[in-house]
Amino acid sequence: MFNKLTLALSIASLCVTTNTIAQTNDAQSYSIDTAVKIVNGRALKNRIQAQINSEINKAFDEQNFAQTLNTKIEKEFFVMGRPGKNIADSNLNKKEVSQEISVNKGTDIFIENTSRSVEIKVWDQPKVKVVTTVYFEGDGGKVSDDEWLEKLNISIKSSPNSVRIKSGIVSGGGSYSTFNVDGNVVSAYGWSSGNMAVFNGKGQNIGNKAGRRILTIYVPKENKLDIESKYADVTVTGNTNKLNVDITNGNLEVGDVKNFILRSKYGNVTTGNLGSAEIDFINGRLTTKNIDDLDIDTKYSTVEADVVNKANIRSVNDEYEIEEAGVLQGRKNYGNLRINKLTGSIELYGTNADIRLRKVDPSVSLIKVDNKYADIRIPFNAIKNYAITFNGSYSSVYSNFDKKPIVIKEEAKKEDKAKDDMGDRIRKNFKISGIDIGDNNNIETHFTATGGDGKSTKVDIKCQNCTVDFK
Repeated sequence: MFNKLTLALSIASLCVTTNTIAQTNDAQSYSIDTAVKIVNGRALKNRIQAQINSEINKAFDEQNFAQTLNTKIEKEFFVMGRPGKNIADSNLNKKEVSQEISVNKGTDIFIENTSRSVEIKVWDQPKVKVVTTVYFEGDGGKVSDDEWLEKLNISIKSSPNSVRIKSGIVSGGGSYSTFNVDGNVVSAYGWSSGNMAVFNGKGQNIGNKAGRRILTIYVPKENKLDIESKYADVTVTGNTNKLNVDITNGNLEVGDVKNFILRSKYGNVTTGNLGSAEIDFINGRLTTKNIDDLDIDTKYSTVEADVVNKANIRSVNDEYEIEEAGVLQGRKNYGNLRINKLTGSIELYGTNADIRLRKVDPSVSLIKVDNKYADIRIPFNAIKNYAITFNGSYSSVYSNFDKKPIVIKEEAKKEDKAKDDMGDRIRKNFKISGIDIGDNNNIETHFTATGGDGKSTKVDIKCQNCTVDFK
């Protein structure tokens, strides 16, 4: 910027000298050619001077901009995102701060949290209490607990029917640096999401220390608890009656819950025994113990459960592992469903969903599956009384029982002809290559089978292009 100004002034001085020489020579007589050259030279000089004036004005504009910028930096010298000042534990004091509010049994408790680990403990006292630890330099005795909580961006407020607790990043959080007028850093402070804020004795944020920020909340067992949390882990210790949780980018651990509603994205969840559960789960691992009544919608997740008495599932590309299932119904597309023991019934619809039942109890009343392009295993070793209906074009079936082919009526054949034409063309193409994939209407893909009196377990399976193992 200043080099341009110096250059412009030098050129201007040269032009002034040229102009002086030209004026001196005006008194002399010249030939016509010489006069023309002088006139053209003066025109060129004028154009150069105009350009120089423009460059000088621009240089002065840049200088004024620089001065304005420096002034603005002096006034606004907190700049986010610079490395923070780390403070050693040996130089710090700490204090446990708390606040509590009395509640009745009908009071709902709402917790809203961001970027701070929360530990919720269930107790038998009719009040809500928040507890955390503050770190500071010097003597912080003049700052009250309520003031410390405010500086930590933690609040607890009550109304006649509810208590609301909010926990977030420290006000002005992140990190900042202080600059002088020359643009040099004179001091730097910060508080990233992985650290704990540090204050001076007056309660001013001066930096951070390594460690995990933890907020402990005590709540009564009988009250409904509603939690919304982002970018942090949440733990609920003890048993609760009503618990609603909406958690994103964080892990959750809870004990036994009678009525549980969960919405989770990008995290792992572990629970105790659940009474009634409504779960919406995306991209994570869900591990539970026993569930009485489950309504679950999952995508791209892993679900593990001990005993599920009743379940309605909607699943896309998930892995389900259930130790024991009673009554299960729903839709599953892609992924796997593995049940170690089925005791009630299963009705499942979907595509590309592999199903493996390791043990089918004689008490099972119904197994109904409508699937495509899947591997299905339903062992019938322990079942003596059963009635099976199977319809699966281009499928392979393995069993130890006798099959009776299904007689297809002419009307049904006409309705299915359009679908079968494509299959016929595929089979012909495979035969040309020396591969026989079987007839659409052979005994292996359209049959019934009966064991005993046929009144105990009913099996209805429709599975196109599947491998089914009854052994």
